[in-house]
Amino acid sequence: MTDARPWLDPDAQAGSYALGLLGLEERKLLYHLARQFYTGQGAVVDLGSFCGASTCCLAAGLRDNPRAAGRHIDSYDCFIASEPYLIDFIRTQFGDAIAPGESFAAIFRRSTEQFADFIDVHSGDLLKQSWPAQVPIEILFVDIAKTLALSGKVLTEFFSHLIPGLSIVVHQDFYHPTAFYLPVVMDFLMDHFTIIEAGRDWSVAFRLKTAIPPARLQAASLFAFSFAQQQAAIRRMMRRVGWPGSEYLRLSECAAIGTHFGEHQFQAALATAIRRSTLVNDRVWADGLSWCNDFKASRIRTRLYGSLSLMPPPTTADRAYLTLSTMLSALAARVTPGSSHNP
Repeated sequence: MTDARPWLDPDAQAGSYALGLLGLEERKLLYHLARQFYTGQGAVVDLGSFCGASTCCLAAGLRDNPRAAGRHIDSYDCFIASEPYLIDFIRTQFGDAIAPGESFAAIFRRSTEQFADFIDVHSGDLLKQSWPAQVPIEILFVDIAKTLALSGKVLTEFFSHLIPGLSIVVHQDFYHPTAFYLPVVMDFLMDHFTIIEAGRDWSVAFRLKTAIPPARLQAASLFAFSFAQQQAAIRRMMRRVGWPGSEYLRLSECAAIGTHFGEHQFQAALATAIRRSTLVNDRVWADGLSWCNDFKASRIRTRLYGSLSLMPPPTTADRAYLTLSTMLSALAARVTPGSSHNP
């Protein structure tokens, strides 16, 4: 692995423009990772294929990589329309009217048809699937960790097969506010990773430096972090990714606050984040703000934990920590309004 980042070249190709929810810069990243960095020593795994945009970009990279002869992409998805935004996207982009709970597997097959020889499809609930014990993974694209249970499954079932010094993990939802647990988990594991790309649209890419002890992966998968630990982890990750990623993660911090303490605290934190922001005409920031406009703590708690009753309540220490951090953030915003790139 060199320090080169060919996906940043002005003439960088995306490999495929198949319809999907990926941004152009994410497509370029996936194509060039599969085209120029993939060595063939491990598998290429696409977790959360949706209609196949990520699958096609990775497949195009394998097609154009002479070291990838005979290799395939292991593509995972339940292929069930479970969210309104997925149903709306399929209807508007493909013209297919599907009902909640209906399969869109046929759309995936149609969209990826030209790369069918490069794809092994694994359909179904990821929580019920397993990865072959002796098969290493070289490129792992993660767009399926939408709940804490799924995030934990990715860690214990797939991260455990990464190759030290070689494997690359791309977290597609890294900057999405609702996925605030991803920067927390990756901060917990950062002794073993280095960031090779701090921001292509919503995605951040990591390279594994050293093997992760199974006990540490298990601890990360349980996500038994207090609010104070979560907020501290998000702020450390702000410093690691730099600007503008640090600004995106402010919204993740707001979501973590709101999920633990409710809408009132969320709105207060969001107002401070907006006041401190220096971003102008930034699509990721704008999309994050749009999501924040519809924030509902109970909905996020239920989605992440499966039930409101399963989320542990904030402790007295958590409440005290929030009060102190809120005071310090408000002070920082007054001292350097709209000009600081620091967390």
